[in-house]
Formats: sequence, C-alpha cells, structure tokens
Amino acid sequence: MRGNPDVRQGAIALHGFYFLYYGLQGVSIPFLPLWFASRGLDSALIGLIVAASFLPKILSTPAAAHWADRSGQVHALIAASLGASILLLLCYPFLRSAAWLMAATLALNAVFPAVLPLMDRMAIATARGQGNAYTAMRACGSIGFAAFTLAGGHLVGLWGPDWVIWLSLALVAACLAMVRLLPGAARPSEPAPPAARMPMRRVLRDRPLLLTIAAASLVQASNGFLYSYSTLYWTGGGLATSLISALWVVGVASEVLFFFLAPAVLARTGPARLILVSALMTAVRWAGLAITADPALMAGLQLLQCFTLAGNNAAIMWHIARHAPPDGKTSAIALYALLSGGVFMFASIQAGGMLYRAWPPGGFAAMAVCALGAVPLLGAARRRAAA
Repeated sequence: MRGNPDVRQGAIALHGFYFLYYGLQGVSIPFLPLWFASRGLDSALIGLIVAASFLPKILSTPAAAHWADRSGQVHALIAASLGASILLLLCYPFLRSAAWLMAATLALNAVFPAVLPLMDRMAIATARGQGNAYTAMRACGSIGFAAFTLAGGHLVGLWGPDWVIWLSLALVAACLAMVRLLPGAARPSEPAPPAARMPMRRVLRDRPLLLTIAAASLVQASNGFLYSYSTLYWTGGGLATSLISALWVVGVASEVLFFFLAPAVLARTGPARLILVSALMTAVRWAGLAITADPALMAGLQLLQCFTLAGNNAAIMWHIARHAPPDGKTSAIALYALLSGGVFMFASIQAGGMLYRAWPPGGFAAMAVCALGAVPLLGAARRRAAA
C-alpha cells in the first residue's frame, strides 16, 4: 500500500480535503451567527436558524451513505453536494428576510454535511481499519479549523461579517477542485444479497453498536451551545472577536495533539472507555465555562476539547471500524453524523438557547448535562455486549 503512488496521492488529497472541509466550519460555526446579526436578526431567531440547520442531515446523510454503500459512487456524491453548496452560498448576499435565510440555511445543511460520512469512510478504508491514517487526516481537519477561525476572526474584525460568506465560498470551491484527487471507491461487482440491501437496518439491530454510537453522539452534540450562542454570549460579555478566535484555537490545538496520540491511547484503553472519559471531561469543560469569565481560565478549560472532539471522535470511528458490518460502515458513520449533528444537536441547541435567554451561563450548564447522558448509554452497551 505504501509503495502505490495512487494510494499515496489519495491519502495526501484526503489530508488536504479534511483541512479545507473543516476550515469552512472554522469560519461558519463561530462567525455565521454574527453575519445573521448583521442582517438584523435577534438572538432568539439566530438560535432557531442555527438549531434547525442541524435537522436536514437527518434525511440527507443516511440517504447519501446508503447510496455510497450500495453503489460506490462516492466521488459523484461528494461533487454534487459541494456544487449545490456553492450555489446556495452564492444566494446568501442577496437574501434579506429571515424566512429566506432560514430556507437557504436548511438547504445548505441538507447537502454539505452529506460529504462527511463519505470522507470518513474513505479515511477508514485508507487506514485498513487501523485508525492511524484516520486520526492523522482528522487532525488536518482540526488544523484547518484553527487556521481559518483565526483568518475569519481577523477578516471579520477588519472588514465586517460579509467575509464569513466570501471565505466560505472560496473553501467550498477549493474542496470541489480536489474531489478528482481523492482515493477511489470500489463499486460492488455484483448485486448485494438481500440482507445487505438495507445496511442501516443491520446497524440499528446491533444494540451494543447502536448504544455506543448514541453515547458518542451525545458528547459531540454537547457542543450545541458553543456552536450557536457562545460567540454572542462572549461578545456580549465584552470579549473581542480576536480573543474569541484565540479561545477556539486553544481548544483546536489540544484537539490536534490528541488526534496524533489517539491510536496509542486507544490501543491501551479501548474505544468505550475513551468515550466515557471524554464524556466526563467534556462535562467538566462546560460546567467550568458556565461559571467563569476569566480568559485565562477559559483557555485552560478549552484544552479539554482534546476529549470533546478528538478523543470522542477517534474512539467512535475506531469502534465503527471494528464492529460495524463491512457493507454498513458508511451507514454506521452516517448514523453517528445524523445523531450527533442532527437530532441530538438540535435538542442540545434548543435546550441551551432556552436557558441562555433566561440565564446566559445556563447554556453551558445544559451542555454539561448533555455530555453526562453518555454514561448510562455506555453502561447499557457494555451489558448488552456481555449478554
């Protein structure tokens, strides 16, 4: 594998693709709420749009994953999703009403997130189930997130929130240009047997796998308040956008480091234990951010993002690579994506937003409770597996 130039090129392209894909999230997640605010939307409406934006992937992500598992046409699916994303982003500067902004955001979040499980499946296949290649590629995504969060904060501070849209457009276009360089995905040589025609059904019937995916999804979904209201909360408390960017980068730096350490850690702990530790450390992080406004303490708490994102994400991908059926790995990844970034994320943002409007620090407190919800699910998965 290492001696094959096509495989090496594909792996390098995946590193770059992760960098650009998560770079877009580094621009949109912290700063898109500010762009909405610049259009005259209040915090309640911004929170509703951000929360609702996580719902379309509930349908689009499993549909794309199912087609990828059945057909192997991964490149075409990724290219179509990115092309549609560019068209939708081009509409944003011309939209004025909240209804049109909501519609465009829902449509964008129906197509762009469908790329993620396809990327992750490629990374797992490239790693041949060992996890090392995936964690290195995902670390590149975190580096991209940090780099473009800094760039976005600088550009927004200098020239205003419209740069959120222009930078996002540039990054999606760059992703689309790289699609042809991504590793090939084998197309099934013969029709799938009846048992394999609905790969998601097989994943849902595997109760230990399903419960573990749900637990990891709760840890990931506990980012809901951070993704939706934290920038408004922190700017309302007097923090500059440059300082907010720095806080995000501190967290992402710890995330990047842990991604490189994750294979060694997982070899010693196993994925379920790492998800458990990630849930507990994540709860500490959110509880701490609920009670402090000191930038130094906040930076220290942001270091725990190494568990919230890297530890939890690496662990669930490691678990899926080993326990999901061979013809259903993309569907298992899609289930994680639609729970963590869809159903659970929507509920997380709604709960955090309700508390934020009544008592702003309560948004982070709600996220601590969300992360702790993973603990009983992991216990149930362990009991099911032992039965």
